[in-house]
Amino acid sequence: MKNKVVAVPSVKEPIMRSPGFAKKKLSTYKLDLLALCGFGCRYCSSNAGNYLRLNREKFADLTEAQLGKRAYPASDPSLTMVWTDVLPKLEAQVKRKPATWGQGETLVFSMLTDGFSPNLVDEGVTEAALRLVLDHTAFRIRVLTKNAVVGTDHWIKFFQAYGPERFVVGLSMGTLDASWATRVELGTSPPADRLKATVALQKAGVPTYGMLCPVFPDAMASGDLEKLVAGLNPSACEHFWAEPYNDRANWQQVQAGYRLGSPGHVWFDEVYAQGHKEKWSQYAADLYLRLRIIAECDGWLDKLRYLLYENNITGADTASFQGLEGVLLQSKPKFDGTSQNDHICAVQMSPSGP
Repeated sequence: MKNKVVAVPSVKEPIMRSPGFAKKKLSTYKLDLLALCGFGCRYCSSNAGNYLRLNREKFADLTEAQLGKRAYPASDPSLTMVWTDVLPKLEAQVKRKPATWGQGETLVFSMLTDGFSPNLVDEGVTEAALRLVLDHTAFRIRVLTKNAVVGTDHWIKFFQAYGPERFVVGLSMGTLDASWATRVELGTSPPADRLKATVALQKAGVPTYGMLCPVFPDAMASGDLEKLVAGLNPSACEHFWAEPYNDRANWQQVQAGYRLGSPGHVWFDEVYAQGHKEKWSQYAADLYLRLRIIAECDGWLDKLRYLLYENNITGADTASFQGLEGVLLQSKPKFDGTSQNDHICAVQMSPSGP
């Protein structure tokens, strides 16, 4: 996928707190280097997020002025929106802070966009930004990417040079189906390459973590889930995140990546067009159970971090989550911190609860 690059005004300070990722136990701060990612994943939540939503028309104006055609992230996945002055702003920010800034904290690179977007890597922006953070702060950096370049010799040596106390690297994936990825995860490294990159990092002693986010129902039906878990070798990972697909007003774009009449296409129609949310509940429960069984058998349940937006979990599926071991509830809680889903709340309040 050849990207169409548009320059847009950057944020004032690239490093910011990340309360959403803190809830996921991924990071306390985040660093994004561009406005719109160099990859066009159709399920990405960033396209519907506040930043792009609030700047929707302004950025469309800039796209039209620079490319001669009006376009939006949701309709044109080949768009990349860059901040041309991100490095000077990042340098100014980190140099204003004491060298101890970030001590004991994790900075995710990146939260809304991929810091290893091809244009950033090719132009040296990725490496320059990482060196600024490493040389002027005390953050530990959590690399989150879909670019298998992190498993090449250059980047492995880069991570090794700074040591395990400064880096942990994860490649997000949820399937091994390369043809599916070319239709839904546009421009990313093939899933098999991401898996190989993870293995290469582990063999080189670079800390890694698992990131199966999201795993779609067809990946479970094909057996990809078990293959992915085995290939990622959770015993060599610090932690292991996983998540079912959660609709963020983009389900039709994701569905379009499936052949008409295929099980995946039908599932999206049933769950979102017809409103059978109980099918989503069953899928989310099945995914958790399968991961939990593997984790218990192989002795890494303490590493599992299953991200669950639990509002649509039905009473019939609640039993799957008894104990909530390895589950991080993500839906907005009640004032007392318990889930607004009465079924899940009952699990939380039970004597054998979490």
